[in-house]
Amino acid sequence: MVCEIPRVTVTTWASKGVILAGPTYKKYLEKALEVIKNKEIASVVGQPGMGKTTLLKKIEELTKDENLTIYLDLANKQSVDSEFWTKVNQFTFRERVLPHLYRIKGKLGYSFWKKLMGVKFEDWLLRVCNKYDNAYLRIYCLSYDKTFDGMINALRDMKNIGNPILLVDEIRETHMSLIHRLINSGLEIPIILSMPTEVYSRISDLAIRRRIEESRIPLDDALTLEDIKEIVSAYCKDLTEDLLPIILTLWESKELTTVSSILQFIRNEMDKVEKTCDKNNVECIKNELRKYISLRNPEEDSKEFEKKVRDLLNGISKEYGITYVHPRGKRIEVDGKSLVVGLFFIADNQAFLGDVFFSNDGKLHNEEELKLLGNVEEVEHEKKTYKVKNRFVITNIEISGIDRVLALHIPTLEVVKILNGDVFLLEERIKALFDQFFPSSSSLAEENKVST
Repeated sequence: MVCEIPRVTVTTWASKGVILAGPTYKKYLEKALEVIKNKEIASVVGQPGMGKTTLLKKIEELTKDENLTIYLDLANKQSVDSEFWTKVNQFTFRERVLPHLYRIKGKLGYSFWKKLMGVKFEDWLLRVCNKYDNAYLRIYCLSYDKTFDGMINALRDMKNIGNPILLVDEIRETHMSLIHRLINSGLEIPIILSMPTEVYSRISDLAIRRRIEESRIPLDDALTLEDIKEIVSAYCKDLTEDLLPIILTLWESKELTTVSSILQFIRNEMDKVEKTCDKNNVECIKNELRKYISLRNPEEDSKEFEKKVRDLLNGISKEYGITYVHPRGKRIEVDGKSLVVGLFFIADNQAFLGDVFFSNDGKLHNEEELKLLGNVEEVEHEKKTYKVKNRFVITNIEISGIDRVLALHIPTLEVVKILNGDVFLLEERIKALFDQFFPSSSSLAEENKVST
């Protein structure tokens, strides 16, 4: 399969291990591992889907072979200690302590005669579980009350046979009292806590809040452009160049805000594409994905977009003081040449001239026309001359160096959505144009809102 992304949840990992990508996340992983090395406490705080569980699972994967790493998932769990006791594997701990117990077998009453009589050492240990005060024996027998205090005692004993590491995920408000006791238990073992931002924000106990804040790993604003690139590449290496423009557009417009939402989006798109293409046919999948970032006919789509902009301008005319919107392209004479502009409207007794230009190859094919547009100083309309206040172009490519022509860049993916009827996105982008490029119109809009 071209992309290996979990179907149900991003916290379901493939057998090859946990994927943790992105420089920010790798930096926080190193910070967490340093905390573990120093036997300290750290807290991972972030919104759902930002990678808290993935970070903890990666820590577990990297530490479990040489340490006694215990991962507690408190999602939908009432108690910290009850989850702890379900994660303590008796057979694993018995294997670890058995060599230690064998070295002191005599002190535990196991003699040569016992062996000669056919009594197995392991069976003998179970007979004397509560007879000797020995940490190794308690671990072997799990001779602890299955309570929070029993959990603390077990963790203290585990320090005798290795390096216990406690990873506590999905902490909720109902767990905070026991988490407070855990932090203040004096265990001197590394503990990595994970909780949603809303849980952290509601902690009223200043002491525990301070302890959590001291070593906080904040994931709320962790996701960067470089992180997204690495994450997409880690899951869909062969499709990175095709997926990134789509995902970055949705990220910049805040439609995708978390690692989870990005991966789920890719998963959904792959499901759609696989209805047309074989799941291993990379070229077919790429061609399907390109439909999201390419236009059917750039010239016709530009004209259609102009119509939608005109309709919108008529709809927001009162808000921005627009008194006239030309119903079609207007012909203008400039520098002895004829120029047709797709958008012409009047506001505050001044003219605004604009054009829409889309391209699938990223190249500017009407540079001369835009240069002419930049030279227009006055426009005649109904036997009246208006000074040109602003000249602009709406485009899906990056434009620079056109004197006195303001460019509003709208990514192709958004253009496609607008052409398919997303009037709210169109309004948002056009108002952004007014607010950014036409401060006089923006101020007028605010005045009109106040007056109405």
